[in-house]
Amino acid sequence: MINNYLNLISLKKSQIVIFILLNICGLIFILLPHSIFVNMIDLKLSYGIQDVYDSFNAMGEEGRVINIYSTLILDTIYPILYVSLILGAYVKLFSKNGYILFIPILTGIFDLSENIQSVIMNLNYSTLDESQVVIASLTTSLKWLFVALMILILVFGIFKKKLSSKSNV
Repeated sequence: MINNYLNLISLKKSQIVIFILLNICGLIFILLPHSIFVNMIDLKLSYGIQDVYDSFNAMGEEGRVINIYSTLILDTIYPILYVSLILGAYVKLFSKNGYILFIPILTGIFDLSENIQSVIMNLNYSTLDESQVVIASLTTSLKWLFVALMILILVFGIFKKKLSSKSNV
């Protein structure tokens, strides 16, 4: 079953569809009202309790409600899409090393964990706890670390494939 999924998402058509859906999802984020996009704390590398209050205050009460829904819906779809896109590329680039697939999977897990933390902080806005913010910020930092690693591995794989295809000519 997992191999079927990996084969499906590695197809050129699937990669194009996933890329388009990923961009649509990103555009929806950008178009959210109440300055939600510019105040999303998960776009920062790390943050403290004051950063969370500043972001949530800038959204306002109605914006925080929309942020909860967008985090639970859009920001759950988004990591599924980008993990699928990268997994599809990794299947093509690193067919002999299945362990490399754990990098995008871990990235997605950190992203989804971060989303849960964000919703919890939003729901507990009036009684926000410093330890909750530290855990959420750590999760966010780990997500960004793995995003960077995932992209570096992708770029390495692309260059390696280009070099090997030139040497075969």
